[in-house]
Amino acid sequence: MEGCRELGTKIINNSKQLVDRLSPIENLEANYTNYLIKLPYWMETLFSYLGQSLMEEGNLVEEKIQRWANAFGQRSSESEIPLDHALHFIFETRVVICEFLEEESITADTVTKICNNIHLQIDLAARSIVTHYTTFMHNTKKALQHTNRNLDISIAELNNIRTALFEATIFSITDKDNHIIQVNDHFCRLTKYDRNELIGQDHGKIFVSGVHSDEYLDHIKQEIKAGRVWNGEICNKAKDGSLYWVDTTIIPFLDPEGVAYQHISIQYDVTEKKKTEEILLKSEKVSLIGDLAAGIAHEIRNPLTSIGGLVQLFNESDPEKNAFYKDIILTEINRINFIVSELMVLAKPHAVYFSWFNITDSVQNVIDLMQPEANLRNVVISFEKQDRIPLVYGEKNQLTQVIINMIKNAMEALPNGGRIQLSAASSGDNIVLYIKDNGVGMTEEQKKRLGEPFYTTKFNGTGLGLMVCFKIIQNHRGTIEVDSVFNEGTTFTITLPMHSAANVEP
Repeated sequence: MEGCRELGTKIINNSKQLVDRLSPIENLEANYTNYLIKLPYWMETLFSYLGQSLMEEGNLVEEKIQRWANAFGQRSSESEIPLDHALHFIFETRVVICEFLEEESITADTVTKICNNIHLQIDLAARSIVTHYTTFMHNTKKALQHTNRNLDISIAELNNIRTALFEATIFSITDKDNHIIQVNDHFCRLTKYDRNELIGQDHGKIFVSGVHSDEYLDHIKQEIKAGRVWNGEICNKAKDGSLYWVDTTIIPFLDPEGVAYQHISIQYDVTEKKKTEEILLKSEKVSLIGDLAAGIAHEIRNPLTSIGGLVQLFNESDPEKNAFYKDIILTEINRINFIVSELMVLAKPHAVYFSWFNITDSVQNVIDLMQPEANLRNVVISFEKQDRIPLVYGEKNQLTQVIINMIKNAMEALPNGGRIQLSAASSGDNIVLYIKDNGVGMTEEQKKRLGEPFYTTKFNGTGLGLMVCFKIIQNHRGTIEVDSVFNEGTTFTITLPMHSAANVEP
C-alpha cells in the first residue's frame, strides 16, 4: 500500500510532464484552438486526481473525478468536440500512466494493483462523459429539430458516440420490446453468439442464467420502462452454457411523450473479479465456522446428554413418564436441528438470490446461534427493534454472514466479557442496524485501515472478514460506518436502503 502512495505522489508531482506525453489528434488544432488552450489544464487536473486515488481511501476522490468528468464533458460538448475525440484524451491517460510505471522499479503485484485502480477511475470518467454527451445531444436535437442542418449535426454527433461506444465497451441496442437490434464485436465474443444469431432475440430471455430471481429481473425492466437509468451487476449465460458477470448500465431513450422507444446497454466483464470475491467469501465462511465450532459443539453436547439419559429412563410399565420424557427429547432434537440448520447457512454453497425478507428475524436467528459462544465468553447480547420494520430486498445468506461477522468481532473485542447491544430501526428511506460493544475499542489508525485485505488486529485473524462485509453491504447499495474510542468500545452502523414502504411486517 505504501508503494502505491509513493507512486501516487509521483504522478501528482509529474502531472504537467505527463500531459506532454498525451498523443495529439490530427487536424484537431485547426478547428478547436480555444478548446486546446484549456486542454492541458483539464488533463493535468485529471492526472492529479488519478494520483490521489492511489493515496486516499473512500469515495472522496471518485466524487472529484465525477465532478471533473461532468465539467469536462459539458465544455467538450458545448465546444462541439466529437465524443470520440474527448474520450481519446481520457483513454490516453491510461497509456501514459502505464508507460510511466514501466520506468519505475516496482513489483508486478504493485503494477497490477495500480493499473486496476486507474482503470476503474478512467472508466468512471469515461462513462460520465458518455452519459453527459447522450443527454446533451438529446436536448440539442429537441431544440434544433426544426432545422435540417442542425439535425444533420446531431446525427453526426450520435454516430461519433456510437463509434466510441463500439470500440470501448461491450455494447448493445434493443427496441421497446427488448429485442436486440444492434451489438458490437465485444458483445459477440463475450456471449459466444454470432451477430445474426442475436439480432431479433429477446435480450431479457436469451441470456437468462437462473442466478437472479424473476423479481430482480422484473425490477430492472420496470426501472427502464419508467425512463430511469439502471446500473448493477448481472450474471448471464453464454451460448456454450458458461456463466459470466457484467457490470451493466442500461440507458433508455425517450420519445417526446416520455416513453422509452429503445435503450442501450453498456457492459464491462467483471467475471474474474466476481470469482475472486467468491473465493474470499468462502474463505471467510470457513474462518467463521471454525470460530463457532467450540460454542456449537458445547451447545449440541448438552441436549445429546439429556437425550441419552432420558432414553435410559424409559420404562414400558410407566407410559405417563415415557410421554413426558418423549416431549423433552423432541424439544432437544429440535434445538439441535435449529443449530445445524443455521450453521448450514454458512457452510453450503448457494446462488446469489435477492428476495424480500425480515432482517430482524435474521438478526435474532444469529443471536440464538451465537448465544452458546457468548455464554462461554461471559458476554451478554441484547436486541432492541421497532415494532414495524420494513422488509429488506437483498441476499439473505450474505447479510446473515455480515451480522455473524459483526457479532463475532464484537465478542472478540470483549476478552473479559461485557455487553453487546444490537438495535434495528427504520430511518427515512433506510433501515439502520447498530452493533455496539463496550470492549477494547480502536485507535484512529486502526479505524482508517478497516476493510483493507489481510489487515487484522487479531492474533489468528485472516484480515478478510470486514473486507467481505464492506463488499456485501456495498453490493446492497448500503453503507457501514464505524465509531470507536480506544478502551471504551465500538459501534458499527449498517444502513440498507428500504425498497418498498408497502412491504411491512405486522
